[in-house]
Amino acid sequence: MFGKIIFLIFIVVFSACSCAETLLSDTPHFDSTKIGNVGLTEMQAKSLLVFSLKSEKYNISRPGIFIDDDLKDKQGKSFHPGYYTFGVGYDSPSAGATDIWGMFSISPKTGDVWEEYTCKQISFPELQKIQQIIIKKTGVTFADEVAQRRGLGCTNE
Repeated sequence: MFGKIIFLIFIVVFSACSCAETLLSDTPHFDSTKIGNVGLTEMQAKSLLVFSLKSEKYNISRPGIFIDDDLKDKQGKSFHPGYYTFGVGYDSPSAGATDIWGMFSISPKTGDVWEEYTCKQISFPELQKIQQIIIKKTGVTFADEVAQRRGLGCTNE
C-alpha cells in the first residue's frame, strides 16, 4: 500500500510537470484494421485507452481532459516493461488544479488494460473482441504475459 501511495505522489508530480500530454480530443479513433504483427503503437494504445474510458463512463468530452505520453524512467525505459503506461487527468481551469483520474497500463501485445491505482482490469465485450484481434496478430496470449502483469502489482498470478 505504501508503494502505491508513493507511486501516486510520483504520478501527480510527473503529470503536473509534464509537457508531453495529449488532449483526449486530439486522440484518433481506434482502428483495429491497422494493428501490426508487433502489436499496438503508443498512439494506438492511447486510442484503445480512450475507447475503454468511454465504455467505463468517464466523462471525456470536457475540455482539459488529457493523457500523458507513455511514462518512462530517467533512462528512457518503460515504466512497466511490456506495457504502455499513461496518466489520465483533468486540468480544471476554475479550480486551478489538476485532478488525476488514474494510471492506466495497456499491453501492446494483447490489449490488456489495467487501472493501476485500484488494480482494476478493464474488460467489456467490445474490448475483448479487439483484444482477440491483437492476440491473433501478435501470437501472444494473456497467459504469456503473467510476468509483465506481476510488474504492475495488480495480480495474484
